[in-house]
Amino acid sequence: MNSITDFLDLEDSHIIISDISISGMTKTITIETDPSPHFCPVCQNRMHSKGIKKRKIMHPILQDKYQLILLLKQRRWKCTNPLCSYTTNESFKFVKERRRTTNVTEMLIIDAFRDFSLPAASIAERFHTSDTYVMDVFDRYVRMARLPLTDIICIDEVKIDIDEKYKYGLVIQDFYTGDPIDFLQSRRAELTEPYFVAIPKEERAKVKYLITDMYKAYIAYVDKYFPNAVSVVDSFHVIQWMLNLIDNYIRQLIKKFKARDKDRYLEKHPYEDPRHVKIPLSDEVYLLQKYRWLILANEENITYHYDLRMDKHFHRLMNTYDYEEALYNVDQRLSTLRNLKEEYIRFNKRNEGNPDTARLELENIIRLYKDSGDSIFITFANTLTTYYDSIINSFVMVKKHGPGGMYDSRLSNGPIESINRVVKDMKRNSRGYRNFDHFRTRFLYAARSSPVIDATRSSTYRTYQDNDED
Repeated sequence: MNSITDFLDLEDSHIIISDISISGMTKTITIETDPSPHFCPVCQNRMHSKGIKKRKIMHPILQDKYQLILLLKQRRWKCTNPLCSYTTNESFKFVKERRRTTNVTEMLIIDAFRDFSLPAASIAERFHTSDTYVMDVFDRYVRMARLPLTDIICIDEVKIDIDEKYKYGLVIQDFYTGDPIDFLQSRRAELTEPYFVAIPKEERAKVKYLITDMYKAYIAYVDKYFPNAVSVVDSFHVIQWMLNLIDNYIRQLIKKFKARDKDRYLEKHPYEDPRHVKIPLSDEVYLLQKYRWLILANEENITYHYDLRMDKHFHRLMNTYDYEEALYNVDQRLSTLRNLKEEYIRFNKRNEGNPDTARLELENIIRLYKDSGDSIFITFANTLTTYYDSIINSFVMVKKHGPGGMYDSRLSNGPIESINRVVKDMKRNSRGYRNFDHFRTRFLYAARSSPVIDATRSSTYRTYQDNDED
């Protein structure tokens, strides 16, 4: 009895547990007040009981593996003064009037929103309430303010598709902690410009490095908003740019061989409908589709197997070297592309933490690519020239805190890519959002390591109830 009283936080000495019954895995606890004299708060006359009303309350915390149901026996009191006739119901501190759940439920609902994989419908089902109620609880209590800017911040866009006009939201992240500083509805200048200008200039002046992808509008933020910062183009995006050029070439090869295969097939089968023919897979298409990764992957990351394994397409035993040689036989240029690609991969790795030597070597890389005569790497050399200083800045190493203490970390947008997945998972699990303010608040609440709830209603914040009233 005492443990249940402590468990439910029944501080009032007049409240007693009069009955406990168990049915299956459900425990029903009957709670009532000890009869005591009541006096009218209006005229101070004696009040008398008009009977007892039973009220069922769900309590979302299990006790001894049982689901708890509280059965409240509430007396209704009426003033004996015929000129007053004031009436009132007994109240219990742990549950609000006209609520079917205890007060702790709201705290648990808010905590459940930390799990971004749970849609509101699942949270509502867990606490035996409605979607509207759990969203109302979350929006009523949780306000996520912008975090202060640090000296290294990351910026990236993520597709949100909440509004037809604003397809891409903008995430601003603290490089050190990985926590999102803020989340804007759009990357468009009409929203970002007033946002950044509104941040005090003294705070913006503290930013030393702005890490972005190769989107020129983000790089321009340095000159527009952060007077003491330099831009950093994330090395992952530079390499991805190069790989996309190579991959596009491979895709064009696949299309060329497929067209050739179709023409050859129709020559042998002139009476078949070309719209419905199923072309047999040629050796070239098979190799380019299944083993293109040998060209695109970092050579040091490839695990070559020497043992021979049966290939069902070629009907012979082959190993990794055989597939590599077969690819080069399909198109000799693939060997050149791979070798040139590896030059940059090795340069990018060996110069981590050495921006000065990277600057000298990058000039040689650019010269090598321009003299290669290959149109893909001439284009890539021009890209390296365009983003030269921002790429060099990406080789800077800084100290960060980690689980094992301090460690050196290269300036990178890698952390922001991981929290962008939180946005995508939230959208997928909830099958989309219609209100950006709610979406922003939940994202920041779920993605920050130690979110501080700002329960003060902001004048600029509008809940979905406000929007419905318009």
